[in-house]
Amino acid sequence: MLIEKQQNYFEEIYAIYQASFPDQERRTKEGQWDTFFNPRYHIRAVKEGGKIVAFLGYWDLPGCVFFEHLATAEISRGKGYGKLLVEETVWETKKPIFLEIEPVTEDNPITGRRAVFYERMGFYINRFFYQQMPLKSQDSPMQLWVTSYGKPVSEEEFLPYKKEIYQIVYGVKLT
Repeated sequence: MLIEKQQNYFEEIYAIYQASFPDQERRTKEGQWDTFFNPRYHIRAVKEGGKIVAFLGYWDLPGCVFFEHLATAEISRGKGYGKLLVEETVWETKKPIFLEIEPVTEDNPITGRRAVFYERMGFYINRFFYQQMPLKSQDSPMQLWVTSYGKPVSEEEFLPYKKEIYQIVYGVKLT
């Protein structure tokens, strides 16, 4: 369900966010607070017993939708909440949808499971060079893969969307 971005939801969502993503893939609490209340940023969440247990944070940009963070509290994993949140959002938009994932490595088995999850949901992994811009000033860009919903895209096809994502989400203007 799409939720109104109320202050009391922020703490619940931030706790899941902090527990689910490594430091380099998270903003500071203050940075995430600012993002939370950005008019282009939306939250879809699942509640159990009146508490938020899963969320999808995404950007509705002029030309595309960019899924930034999908996470489920550890106690509620395996119940299909991530799939539900993705399906609801995909169903509601007519725009191209993109998200970033870590490259699959043998050293980190979760990367393979994550890739398979998104592929089952209808996303295609596009293996051209891509960097996520830092979410905090002290971090460095991180090499990731871009996935696209419904069909693969070339690096050239992705470029206008990349410019939008970089500028609006990361505050970096590409020329």
